[in-house]
Formats: sequence, structure tokens, C-alpha cells
Amino acid sequence: MKRRTFWTGLALLATAAVLGSVVMIADHLSPQKQRAEQGQGRAAIGGPFALTDQTGQAVTQDNLKGKVSLVYFGYSFCPDICPTDLQLIGQVLDQLSEEELADAQALFITVDPERDTQKQLADYVPLFHPSIRGLTGTPEQIAEAAKSYRAYYKKVSAEEAGTSDYLMDHSAFIYLMDRNGDFVRVFGHGSDQGELLEWFRKVRNG
Repeated sequence: MKRRTFWTGLALLATAAVLGSVVMIADHLSPQKQRAEQGQGRAAIGGPFALTDQTGQAVTQDNLKGKVSLVYFGYSFCPDICPTDLQLIGQVLDQLSEEELADAQALFITVDPERDTQKQLADYVPLFHPSIRGLTGTPEQIAEAAKSYRAYYKKVSAEEAGTSDYLMDHSAFIYLMDRNGDFVRVFGHGSDQGELLEWFRKVRNG
């Protein structure tokens, strides 16, 4: 248990370290102003990816267009952090009206494609909300997607973790993307549900 807590702490430190490398966009800026700031290179987050969801359907960066998206990198065998963050995403989706939900999507991108098969994700992501799409792919495809979003992850052996199976040390961000598929801002682990919901609606309403 102590080792599991240790690696959970490392994951949170990784989140903080990567968060420090991401230039945050000030909360008081309008979405239009934020996109202008992004165009100046302040937040080069997001980019090409080609993955497959839990139903076998291909998903790329083009699927972000037309909807306000919440994107999260994690893995289904995550003992602590991912379930908490996915529960937060699910709670936000639960509070949306039918009209708002039609304009929303949530993508859970695994950093553990070895274990997170389509079947595994099909069993896992609906536990948090039926609208969440679990995405997997080859290790190379996952690496490309993570690089685009500056998401950190690293395999930790069972021996190092003190567990019966390996763990994945990883950053824990919820990325908010607008209808153009452009990055708006990031929410770290433990973010406030009300704030995330408020920002979703702010971006949706332009």
C-alpha cells in the first residue's frame, strides 16, 4: 500500500511538472482571445492522432470538430487517479441538458494499450458515463497522441510498484477543446466540477 501511494504521488508530481511546462491561458480571457493567444504559440496543445474506440470505430483529430471535447489520458487499471478524474467527467456530462450533451464528447485515451484492448475499454468507460469513448491503438499511435497533447506516461514494473502487476505513471489532465478542435485550457487532477462545467458552457456558447 505504501508503494502504491508512492507511485500515486509520483503521478501527481508528473502532472504538476508537465503542467508547469504548459503555458496556461488566463481565466478572464474570452475563448476568442484564447484562440488568438494560441495562434501566437502560447499553447501548442493538440494535434494529429489516429486511434480506435471501444466499438472498433476509427477516431482521429477530425472527430473533435463540431463538438466541445474533454480529452483525458489514463488507463483502466489505474488504481486511484483515473477513476476520480473520469468520475468528474461523468458528473459534468450528467449535468448537461440533452441539447448540450449533443454538442459534447469525452475521449479517454489509454496510455496502456497492452492491456486496454477494445473489449477492456468497452467494459470500463461506461462505468463513468455512457457517452465516454475509450480510445486505444498501437504503442506508436498512443505515443503520437500523447506527444501532441504533451501527456507524460511511463511504465512502472510490478517490482518497482510493489504490486502484482505493472502500473503506468502518467500525467492527469482534462483537456478542454473547442468546436474547431483547438485547445482552450487544461484542468488538473482534483479540479472543481463546477468550474469545469462553467468552462464547458462558456466554450459551447462562444
